[in-house]
Amino acid sequence: MNAMLQDLRYAIRTLRHNRGFAVIAVLTLALGIGANTAIFSVVNAIILRPLPYPEPDKMVQVNLVWRGGEMNDSLTVPEFEFYRDHTAAFQAIAGFRGGADLEIKRGQVSEWIKPLRVTDGFFQTMGVSPLFGRGISREETHPGSARAAVLTDELWRKAFGADPAVVGQQFEAGGDSYTIVGVMPPGFAFAGQPADIFTSLQLGSSVEDTGMNTGVIARLKPGTGLEEAQGNMGVAFQAARRQGVAQSGEQGMQLVNYQRWLLGDLRPSLFMLFGAVGLLLLIACANVASLIMARGTARQREVSIRLALGAERSQLLRQFLAESLLIASIGGAAGLLAAAWTLRGLVASIPWSIPPGTQIGLDGRVLAFTLIVAVATSVVFALTSYWQTSKADLNLSLKEGGTHGARSTARSRTRNVLVTGEVALSLMLLLGAGLLIESLYRLHQQRLGFDPSGVYTMTTPFAPEASATSSQVWSFEQQVLDRLRALPGVTSAAAVSKLPLTGPNNLPTQQEGNPKHSIGGMEYRAVSADYFQAMHIPLLQGRGFSDSDNASSTPVVIVSENVARAWWNDQSPIGDQVVVGEYAGRQIPEILEPPREVVGVVPDVKNLAINEEQPTTIYVPASQLLKAGFRSTSWVVRVGANVSIGAAMRAAVLAVNPDQRVLNVEPMSDIVAQSVAHPSFNTLLMTIFAALALALTAVGIYGVLSFHVSRRTQEIGIRMALGAKRSNVILMVVGEGAALAGVGIAIGVVLAFALSRFLSSLLSGVQANDPVIYAVVAVALLGVALLASYIPARRAAKVDPLVALRYE
Repeated sequence: MNAMLQDLRYAIRTLRHNRGFAVIAVLTLALGIGANTAIFSVVNAIILRPLPYPEPDKMVQVNLVWRGGEMNDSLTVPEFEFYRDHTAAFQAIAGFRGGADLEIKRGQVSEWIKPLRVTDGFFQTMGVSPLFGRGISREETHPGSARAAVLTDELWRKAFGADPAVVGQQFEAGGDSYTIVGVMPPGFAFAGQPADIFTSLQLGSSVEDTGMNTGVIARLKPGTGLEEAQGNMGVAFQAARRQGVAQSGEQGMQLVNYQRWLLGDLRPSLFMLFGAVGLLLLIACANVASLIMARGTARQREVSIRLALGAERSQLLRQFLAESLLIASIGGAAGLLAAAWTLRGLVASIPWSIPPGTQIGLDGRVLAFTLIVAVATSVVFALTSYWQTSKADLNLSLKEGGTHGARSTARSRTRNVLVTGEVALSLMLLLGAGLLIESLYRLHQQRLGFDPSGVYTMTTPFAPEASATSSQVWSFEQQVLDRLRALPGVTSAAAVSKLPLTGPNNLPTQQEGNPKHSIGGMEYRAVSADYFQAMHIPLLQGRGFSDSDNASSTPVVIVSENVARAWWNDQSPIGDQVVVGEYAGRQIPEILEPPREVVGVVPDVKNLAINEEQPTTIYVPASQLLKAGFRSTSWVVRVGANVSIGAAMRAAVLAVNPDQRVLNVEPMSDIVAQSVAHPSFNTLLMTIFAALALALTAVGIYGVLSFHVSRRTQEIGIRMALGAKRSNVILMVVGEGAALAGVGIAIGVVLAFALSRFLSSLLSGVQANDPVIYAVVAVALLGVALLASYIPARRAAKVDPLVALRYE
């Protein structure tokens, strides 16, 4: 212990006398370790940390597989009931479905809550029982039965005053009466989607039940593995197909680990970012190792004297370990502080949908990760110093100038290898950033089909208990539209049942009299007459909607261009008819509308997602909505330049109905930005990491060439004394830098090409091995390397031959 303390004191004293080296090494390590710690904290919380349920590895998501391999994570009610009753691999299985927000009124207090409708077996599948009371029973899922509710702990405390006698009480919400049957423990949250209350999902035969709208999760029986359960599910699927329960086009059923399914496309994104910061750490370590080797050269005589005076090589190793551990410990601590400082901002800017209840922070596993990284780097640095100095020839080292032999050449080669590795790793990061930037650019260049600039939006959800007719809804919309159009700066205003890029709203639709022309998921939008004008959507054929299109006139519809192309080819669809609520000749009475006459065609619009093809869409007049049923109305208001109108829009709605909720008042451009927020976040972080890597690589090249120039001062002086021009010296040194960069670029291209397939799933509209991006990145990196080489080359060209000849 005394020897270790002595080594530590000597390390502190040595580093204090070499503050420049110590500061650069610590900051470089802090950068690499801090970035790794921050990203690892996110990876740990979302991927590595198990879900907060008993035996979460036993939980699976039940998915449908269609022909072509496409997967659907929702089933119909008949399919759910069949698999619930015919699959022996599950200890419990449950269905769930979201619902419209509910308003709970307790005295003078009104609380809007988010419900999740669940079947019996839901809490058994989660492996968590109510704190008191019970869960949902099978009888409560039958149509017409009393509605049961299980409260979360937070809702129980906030809306019911933490009343221990709450079980058995009833409350009104959404026009229905609910009986409270249980309260969940504190901290319980469903990882699938946020919920304040769990209500009984009644399994009937409505259009919602017969559509694929019910999510299904299950818990495997003890001793049953995923592969065995998958086989059992395959047998059940064949039985469902024979009995006509499985739908046409279904290929099978797929069980997926529930946590893995929740993460979806987060896994490749997070692993990509974690791999990127890992490369950044390697570059930082290579830089520090290069610094240590340069410092080792300067300390060669000191080490040789110690060995000549009888110091043991184990003592030498222990001393290097102390110095390296001190540097890495300080760098690790600084990196940990940097990670803690940046983590809050990083988490706040994450655009992903993180499972409810996920806590991202610095926990024991993150601290252990940082400690391991710091210790591992310190050991590597210590062994580097030990290997460099312990193999020296003492006689040569003790002679003045004895450091210029084969040992110096070996060290130079080692440092060249480190810099070449930095270039290769940096190229991989730059290529990743370049591909993501190009992909993001392609996304922004997508043809939206509308013009978002100058458009403000808002949404007014209807209370579920409101039993307004279609005409009453249209009357409300007309009053609001009149007030919106009267606002200063407004050029046009319109209502729409669902804004572009905010999700699906589809209904089965068929061309009248032609069952072959059917689309089960036809996007359906109810719009006011000025919608196309407000969104700058041009009319391609026919006419738009007018005030004469009302409930007493002929039902009309406008179709998107891809519908017209699919159903009418080169013929005009004007005057033909489509039927909403009919699919392949089969009518769905609950949503069936009379045939609508096609009066116009508009361009395709990105109604669902910016990185997907434009969906087939039909538009009907909001003034001619034949059946009420939309949960909300959205509004689009086009204004002139430099007009702020959000508060006035909200006031216009409240002037018509003071009790109406108004949500999401925002520019349409923000909605478009949100649709590319995920790739934008990935691109931003990768670009930052690549820029840091490029800076470290430039410093590494500069350091190596500066070292070479200082060691070759006499040689350069002789060359210049014999007639070499300054330009020759500059070209010689810059050529060395170019050679290092060239080899590194070649290695990096090969490695990047081999790993490009891991990046493919994150790209849109660009190939992972795009030769243009490879060429641009390689040229840019070579340019930076040449610039970093020019500074020491210029200094070498200024060497005075007389001074250089006296250098030794």
